[in-house]
Order: sequence, then structure tokens, then C-alpha cells
Amino acid sequence: MNDPERLAPFGLMLDAGMPEGAGLSGVLRPSPYLRLHIGGAHNGLRGALRAGLTLLPLKSKVSPSFSWEFGHAQAASTKTLNRRLADRTQLPASSMERVGYTYISTHVGLEFNATRRLSFFVRGGVSFMEMDVPSLKKLDEPFRDSLSPVEKQSWMMRKVQPSGKLGLTFFFG
Repeated sequence: MNDPERLAPFGLMLDAGMPEGAGLSGVLRPSPYLRLHIGGAHNGLRGALRAGLTLLPLKSKVSPSFSWEFGHAQAASTKTLNRRLADRTQLPASSMERVGYTYISTHVGLEFNATRRLSFFVRGGVSFMEMDVPSLKKLDEPFRDSLSPVEKQSWMMRKVQPSGKLGLTFFFG
């Protein structure tokens, strides 16, 4: 039977934000106050996998939201972008082919429930990011001699930065 108070438990979320880029996720809504999602994103250079949860303390047309998300952007090649942006005679950035990053974000925002099956959201907060950068030792022979001692070593970068996202969720089921 159709229960007018029953909420559709499954959904698709389409969003855009920093640091993950544009994303598409499957959503599970076990209660009106909780949403879980898992999916992927792409930031223009590399794909990412992500998972998160959102708490909605009010059951109304406009509700504050609190969300947490964990993601990992896979290592990818930047050769195509380098060719578009730089002269091929410059030192290649081959180490960037193996660079990926992991992030954890926490956001506060508003969710606008347009209908029982469609909601829009805007969120802002902070992201903790960790990126491992391998050394440039594996460059082609002509470039190896031009490396500084710093470029010959691997390093890690950690930072906290502002982040945000906006998107929509369509529920079904």
C-alpha cells in the first residue's frame, strides 16, 4: 500500500564541490534524519571514490544539515594537461602521474526539500587533505641532471582548507 508518510529509501546525488570536483553517488535514507552515500567524483585530472553521511536534525522544507565525507582521489596522468599548458621542451612533471590524495571533509549547510523525492543542498566547511608526491628520479636521461636535491626526494603535503559543495538528490523506491 502507498503510505503518504513513507519516504523513498534510495536516491541518486549529483553534486559539485571542492576538493572532490563533480560527483555522483548512490544514497540510502534509513530515516528522515540520516542519509548515507557512496560513489565517485572527478576533479578534471583524476577520479575519486568517496563515502559519507549527512544528519538532518529537522524534518521540514528547509533543514540545517551536518555532513562528513571521506574520499580518495586515485593517482592519474597529467600528461594531457601538461601538453595543453606547457611547452614540451620544459622539464616533464612525470612524478605527478603517481600523485593521489586522501581527504576528510566536514560541512554545515542547508537542505531544501522541494518535494518528497527531490532535495537541493548547499554546504560549507573544511577539508583535511594529505597528498604524497614521489621523487622525480625516474625522469628521462636529459632531464635528470637538472634536478635539485629537493626534487630527488619524495615528500608529503598535509593541509586544511575551506571547502564546500552544492547539489541535488533525487529519491526513488
